[in-house]
Amino acid sequence: MSRKRKRPLAKTKKKPAPSTPVPSANSQGMELRIREWESSVKDKVKRFAPYHRWIEALALLLILGVGLLVRIEDIRDWNAHPQMALYKGEPLLTTFDGYFYLTLAKDLAEGTYTPIDDNRDVPKGISRRFPPPLISVIAAGLAKITPFSLNWIGAVLPALLGLLLALPLYALGRFYGGPAMGLAAALMGLLSHYYVYRSSLGWFDTDCMNVTWATGAAYCFLRFGIEAGQKRYLYFISGMAIFLLFLWWWDSTPQVVTLVSMLPLAVALVFFYRPGQREACIFFGTVGLGIGIILLWMGLDLPLKIFRHVAGTFHYISTKEVIGIWPPIGATISEQAIPSLNEIVAKTTDSLPAFILAGAGLAWLFYRRPKESLFISVPLILAALSFVFAKRFMIFLAPVMALGIGYMISEIWYWRRKFAVLSLLAPILVILIVWPALSKDMAKTFWPKEPPHLIAGMDLASKETPKDAVIWAWWDHGYPLNYWADRGTVGDGTLHGGHRSFYNGLPLATHDERLAANFMRFYVSSGMDGIENVYQAVGNDPARGVNLIKEVLSVGPEKARELLALAKLAPVGNLQNVDQWLCFFYPEKTRPIYLFLDWRLTITNYWWYWLGTWDVEKREGIHPMYRAFYDVYEENGHIKGSEGLDIDIEKGELRTGKRIMGLTQLVERTEKGLQTRRYKRDSGSQFEILVPGKFGAIMDSQISESVFNKLFLRHTFNPKYFRYVVTNTPSYQLWEVLGDRKQP
Repeated sequence: MSRKRKRPLAKTKKKPAPSTPVPSANSQGMELRIREWESSVKDKVKRFAPYHRWIEALALLLILGVGLLVRIEDIRDWNAHPQMALYKGEPLLTTFDGYFYLTLAKDLAEGTYTPIDDNRDVPKGISRRFPPPLISVIAAGLAKITPFSLNWIGAVLPALLGLLLALPLYALGRFYGGPAMGLAAALMGLLSHYYVYRSSLGWFDTDCMNVTWATGAAYCFLRFGIEAGQKRYLYFISGMAIFLLFLWWWDSTPQVVTLVSMLPLAVALVFFYRPGQREACIFFGTVGLGIGIILLWMGLDLPLKIFRHVAGTFHYISTKEVIGIWPPIGATISEQAIPSLNEIVAKTTDSLPAFILAGAGLAWLFYRRPKESLFISVPLILAALSFVFAKRFMIFLAPVMALGIGYMISEIWYWRRKFAVLSLLAPILVILIVWPALSKDMAKTFWPKEPPHLIAGMDLASKETPKDAVIWAWWDHGYPLNYWADRGTVGDGTLHGGHRSFYNGLPLATHDERLAANFMRFYVSSGMDGIENVYQAVGNDPARGVNLIKEVLSVGPEKARELLALAKLAPVGNLQNVDQWLCFFYPEKTRPIYLFLDWRLTITNYWWYWLGTWDVEKREGIHPMYRAFYDVYEENGHIKGSEGLDIDIEKGELRTGKRIMGLTQLVERTEKGLQTRRYKRDSGSQFEILVPGKFGAIMDSQISESVFNKLFLRHTFNPKYFRYVVTNTPSYQLWEVLGDRKQP
């Protein structure tokens, strides 16, 4: 047998050793320390687990403390600059409308609350609601049981009530994403800058609780929908209680409140509520009976009324362009302007990355929990309106942004179980998001809209005028005058539509003192109802009616008789002949009338003059050029003043900063009289100075001849139509309005 030779193994190439280095002692130590830290964190979390409710409660209290701080810290600046915020040592409100609720609270506290308020919408007056608004009832109650004045209560109460938004946000957040989301949402909601602004020191208005009621109702109806058994009806009752309180709170717009509150209930009934047959019969039978009673009480067309009112409110807010014959008042109100994206970001999170994170969080929440997320669709829709219609809707961005950010934080916090480092990342991210908002809230000071020097004029008016007097002022002063002067007004934060505002501004903008005085007497006697009578008498033609009113009131009673005879007015009510129409236009007796001119008119002239000069036929008004200067004085052939004002008197050249303007004339009002220097220029502006008041203004020729400028700056007036009462230019002036009277 031959022996088989073994085949030698093929030679293999030697492979190099693995390139992975052997762990060094340092890296091994680092890994060990990380594992020890992870283990330590987990042990501590487990150790605190039994106390998590207490920890949440303490965290929520801390959040409420931070929210309160950013709302009341302005008091430091107010105390440091009392001339801007305090009157006689007491705080003023940061919103015009707040004085409406404060007036009601004062009447309730003093026992003078009446069904009709004769000091609003003179001469008709306005019916007051019963019960009075909840915010006024609370303030009046606090004034009775505490030693604090109504002014202090009105300033501090909104800052306290504004904190309550944290509660429904925490509850919603805890439901959607656990405690981490609840706490993060509560914190971000309280720090949203626009919400801080409208729930801060001095903002005595319904805004401080509107968002809270809306989110509270959403949470209660959410729990009603998802709970099983009898417990769900406790949430239903709670939601209905919140709805009723919301109605009482925001009683001026019950239709909007109904829509905002009932939509979450509709979501619960459509998508979640699935009781047994007997239980469903009892529930829907009870609800149906309640709805039937309400419809019988308020009318079967109640749903249509709600729709019309909501549509009307939306139209009022959204209309910025001329549609009808009257000017769109929405264009003149700052909170109804459409904000830019930059403004929205600045007034919510004050950080674009945080804003994007909030949007991503909301999108992720709706993706993960689509049905449950429908409960927050109402604040989401209202918040979305701020992008396209008006900045006043930005208040609803507070809960929306807060829940979006909270959900992202909760997701990161959830994954800490697999990646312990996220236990640090989540709180660090919260700090990075919170810091810009907190810094802005702490740095920004919100000052009263009506400064103390104007309030002093209103307070003085209460002493210088009869108790039944009417004070004619621009409508934004209406509520403050009701509160501080306790006198009648013709316009306010509610009564200021384009039609009414045209007539409010007419006496200020017209060049004719006689027309101004006679019109104010006519309006105080007959009001908007009287104006509607004129329209009806000329065939429901407002353009002809406006012209007739101006013509009749600018010529005096004698010539007015001829105009009325030629006009051939149709009989309206008890106005059957020329004599009756003449008495209508020139009433023998009215409530005493006073004209209140003030500093604010110098900075809002762009709008009130536009409204007061509105041409009904052309559907346009005049935007004036008017700019006020203070601390004006003459020195070495030059006139100097605030903002770098420098006028070469000889050349008629005005400089402010880098801008140079040629003047057509220089008008100086001294104690000796009116002095006018004219320059050889065909066009341009003119400068006028009230030397005793150290006040001046550059203006165009149109507004220079207005009754406002003649009285406020020139102090030239016909004593037959106006009588000087008080002057403290450039802060305020008070004039008695006289006018013509029909001779017997």
